[in-house]
Amino acid sequence: MADFVLVHSPVTGPATWRWVGAELTDRGHRVSIPAVPAGATSLGWPAFVGSVAALARGSAKPVVVGHSGAGPLLPLIGDRLGAGALVFVDADVPPESGSTPLVPEEFLEVLRGLAIGKRLPPWSEWFGPDEMAALIPQDDNRALVCAELPSLPLAYFEDRVSVPDGWSATTCGYVQLSDAYAEQAAKAEDSGWPVARLAGQHLDIVTQPGAVADAILTVAGLPAAADDGSAKARRSGESGAVPRPRGEQLAEASTSAAAPVPETVGRHGVFRRISRSGRRS
Repeated sequence: MADFVLVHSPVTGPATWRWVGAELTDRGHRVSIPAVPAGATSLGWPAFVGSVAALARGSAKPVVVGHSGAGPLLPLIGDRLGAGALVFVDADVPPESGSTPLVPEEFLEVLRGLAIGKRLPPWSEWFGPDEMAALIPQDDNRALVCAELPSLPLAYFEDRVSVPDGWSATTCGYVQLSDAYAEQAAKAEDSGWPVARLAGQHLDIVTQPGAVADAILTVAGLPAAADDGSAKARRSGESGAVPRPRGEQLAEASTSAAAPVPETVGRHGVFRRISRSGRRS
C-alpha cells in the first residue's frame, strides 16, 4: 500500500482526479486529492504549491502525481511533501535546475488575446464550445469537471517557476495520454524514467480512469492489481458512471473524432498544430 497525492492542473479542479482516485483506492492505496481554492491559485504558483502541501500534509513519502499544468510545479510540491516518487501525467517536465516558464512565450501571446481585461475565461472556453464534449463525452462527468474550472488572472501564466536543485534524483515516471505530449514523454524516457504511453486524450484521467491508474502504478513500480472486481468493472465499460469516491480528500464536485484545430490555439509546450485528443490544461 502506498500514499498517493493527485495534483490537479491549476486551470482545472480536483474532480478531474476523482475517478483515478477511486481506482487507486480500490487497489488498497491511500489517496489524497488536494482541492486548491481558485482564490489561492489566483495569487500565483507559490500559493498553489503551498495550498497543495498544506492539504496533503500527513502523507508518508507519497507518490505525487501531477496532471498537465501541475507538471512544472511537481518538483516543488514533491520537495515540500518529502515525495517518494513523482509521476507526470500528460505534463511538461521542468529542467533539472534553474527556472522554467509556466507557458512558452508564443502560447502566452495566445492567452493575452483571450484575456478579458486581466483575467482569462475558464479553460473550457479557450478552444471553442465543443472542446469539452469531445474530451469528456459523459454529460455527468463533464458537468462535475466544468463546475470547478477557475477564471485565473493572466499574471499567473506570466511568471516563472524556480525548481529545486537535484529534484530529478527523486524516482520519477511519466504517463503520456495524448499526442501533444509525445515530446515530453521522449524527454522523460531519455532521462531513464519509466514511461507509459496510452495513446488517448488529455482528459482520459476522467474517461479512462482504470487504464490511467494502471499506468501510474506501473511507472511508480507498484503492482496494478485491484483488490476486488469493482475497478475491473469500471474499466470494462462503465466510464460514463460517476463512481462513489473513497479515500482521503477525494474530491466532491461543488470519443469523438479527432479533428484538427488551428495553430493559433496551440498547447502549453511545443506550440504546433494538434488534434482535439491533445488539448493542454
